[in-house]
Amino acid sequence: MEDQGHDCNELQKLRKLVAKLAMEIDAKNMRLFYMEEKYDQLSTALKSMAMDKRKLQQDHAREIERLQSVILNSEKTKLELDNQRKEVELRAKEVDEREIQIKSKHEKLDSLMRELEEGGDELQSLESLNQTLISKERTTNVELQDARKALIRTLQGINDVEADIRIKRMGEVQIKPFRDACLKKSSAGDWQMRASTICSSWQDILGNASWHPFKNRVVNGKLQEVIDEDDGKLKELRGGWGEEAYEVVIKALMELNDYNPSGRFVVSELWNYKEGRRASLKEAIEYLVQRWTAKSMKRKRSQAQTQNTTAV
Repeated sequence: MEDQGHDCNELQKLRKLVAKLAMEIDAKNMRLFYMEEKYDQLSTALKSMAMDKRKLQQDHAREIERLQSVILNSEKTKLELDNQRKEVELRAKEVDEREIQIKSKHEKLDSLMRELEEGGDELQSLESLNQTLISKERTTNVELQDARKALIRTLQGINDVEADIRIKRMGEVQIKPFRDACLKKSSAGDWQMRASTICSSWQDILGNASWHPFKNRVVNGKLQEVIDEDDGKLKELRGGWGEEAYEVVIKALMELNDYNPSGRFVVSELWNYKEGRRASLKEAIEYLVQRWTAKSMKRKRSQAQTQNTTAV
């Protein structure tokens, strides 16, 4: 019986121990559960803190970029302002220089006005002299033109084809190329009359002011009037009567365009055939004087020879 009682006591102790251990296990489980909850909370908080940290880092990086941009823009703005300041200073300097120039010009103008006021009579005298000179120049030009016309009339009466100074009929078509062309085409019949008729026909064509075989072309940077080689009449002339006939017609046309573009009729001109240019009044007078002197000496020699013959 004692053994049974002893066993019962042991069993109760074991039960109490098991119950105590169970309670301790439950308490530990509760603490473990609490710690797991705390861990989860801390883990969530750490994750949130990490996200906040990354966000702060991104915000910080963006702010640094913004500050760098602000600094860069500030430097650009500073440079622009510095350039504007220099430009304003330069313009101010130019304005000052311009003001000095204007002031100097005003002073010169005032001085000139005073001189003009003081020399009013002299100015009127100079104006009168200027008008007199202009009038004399016009009179001289008229006299020179009259003298040139008189020389032309005089030389027209002299038939000296060897002289350097002769009359040239500007705008007159030369007949020789047409004679040569007619002779080549047919030596039979009155080819000379035919050449004369064709030459006269082209002279009439040149005199027609409505015919204008020219076109505008830029030559050496300037707009000039040149011969239109595609003109129908000129193409017909070149094809029918040859290059030489074409050249003499073109030459006469250019002379008319230079000497008488409005009237388109032949104009007599003093001409230096030796140098191929318009002769001056001096050259024409010298030629007439030399011709008169030569004729005078020839006449004197002839008279002397006659006298010697009579005396013998």
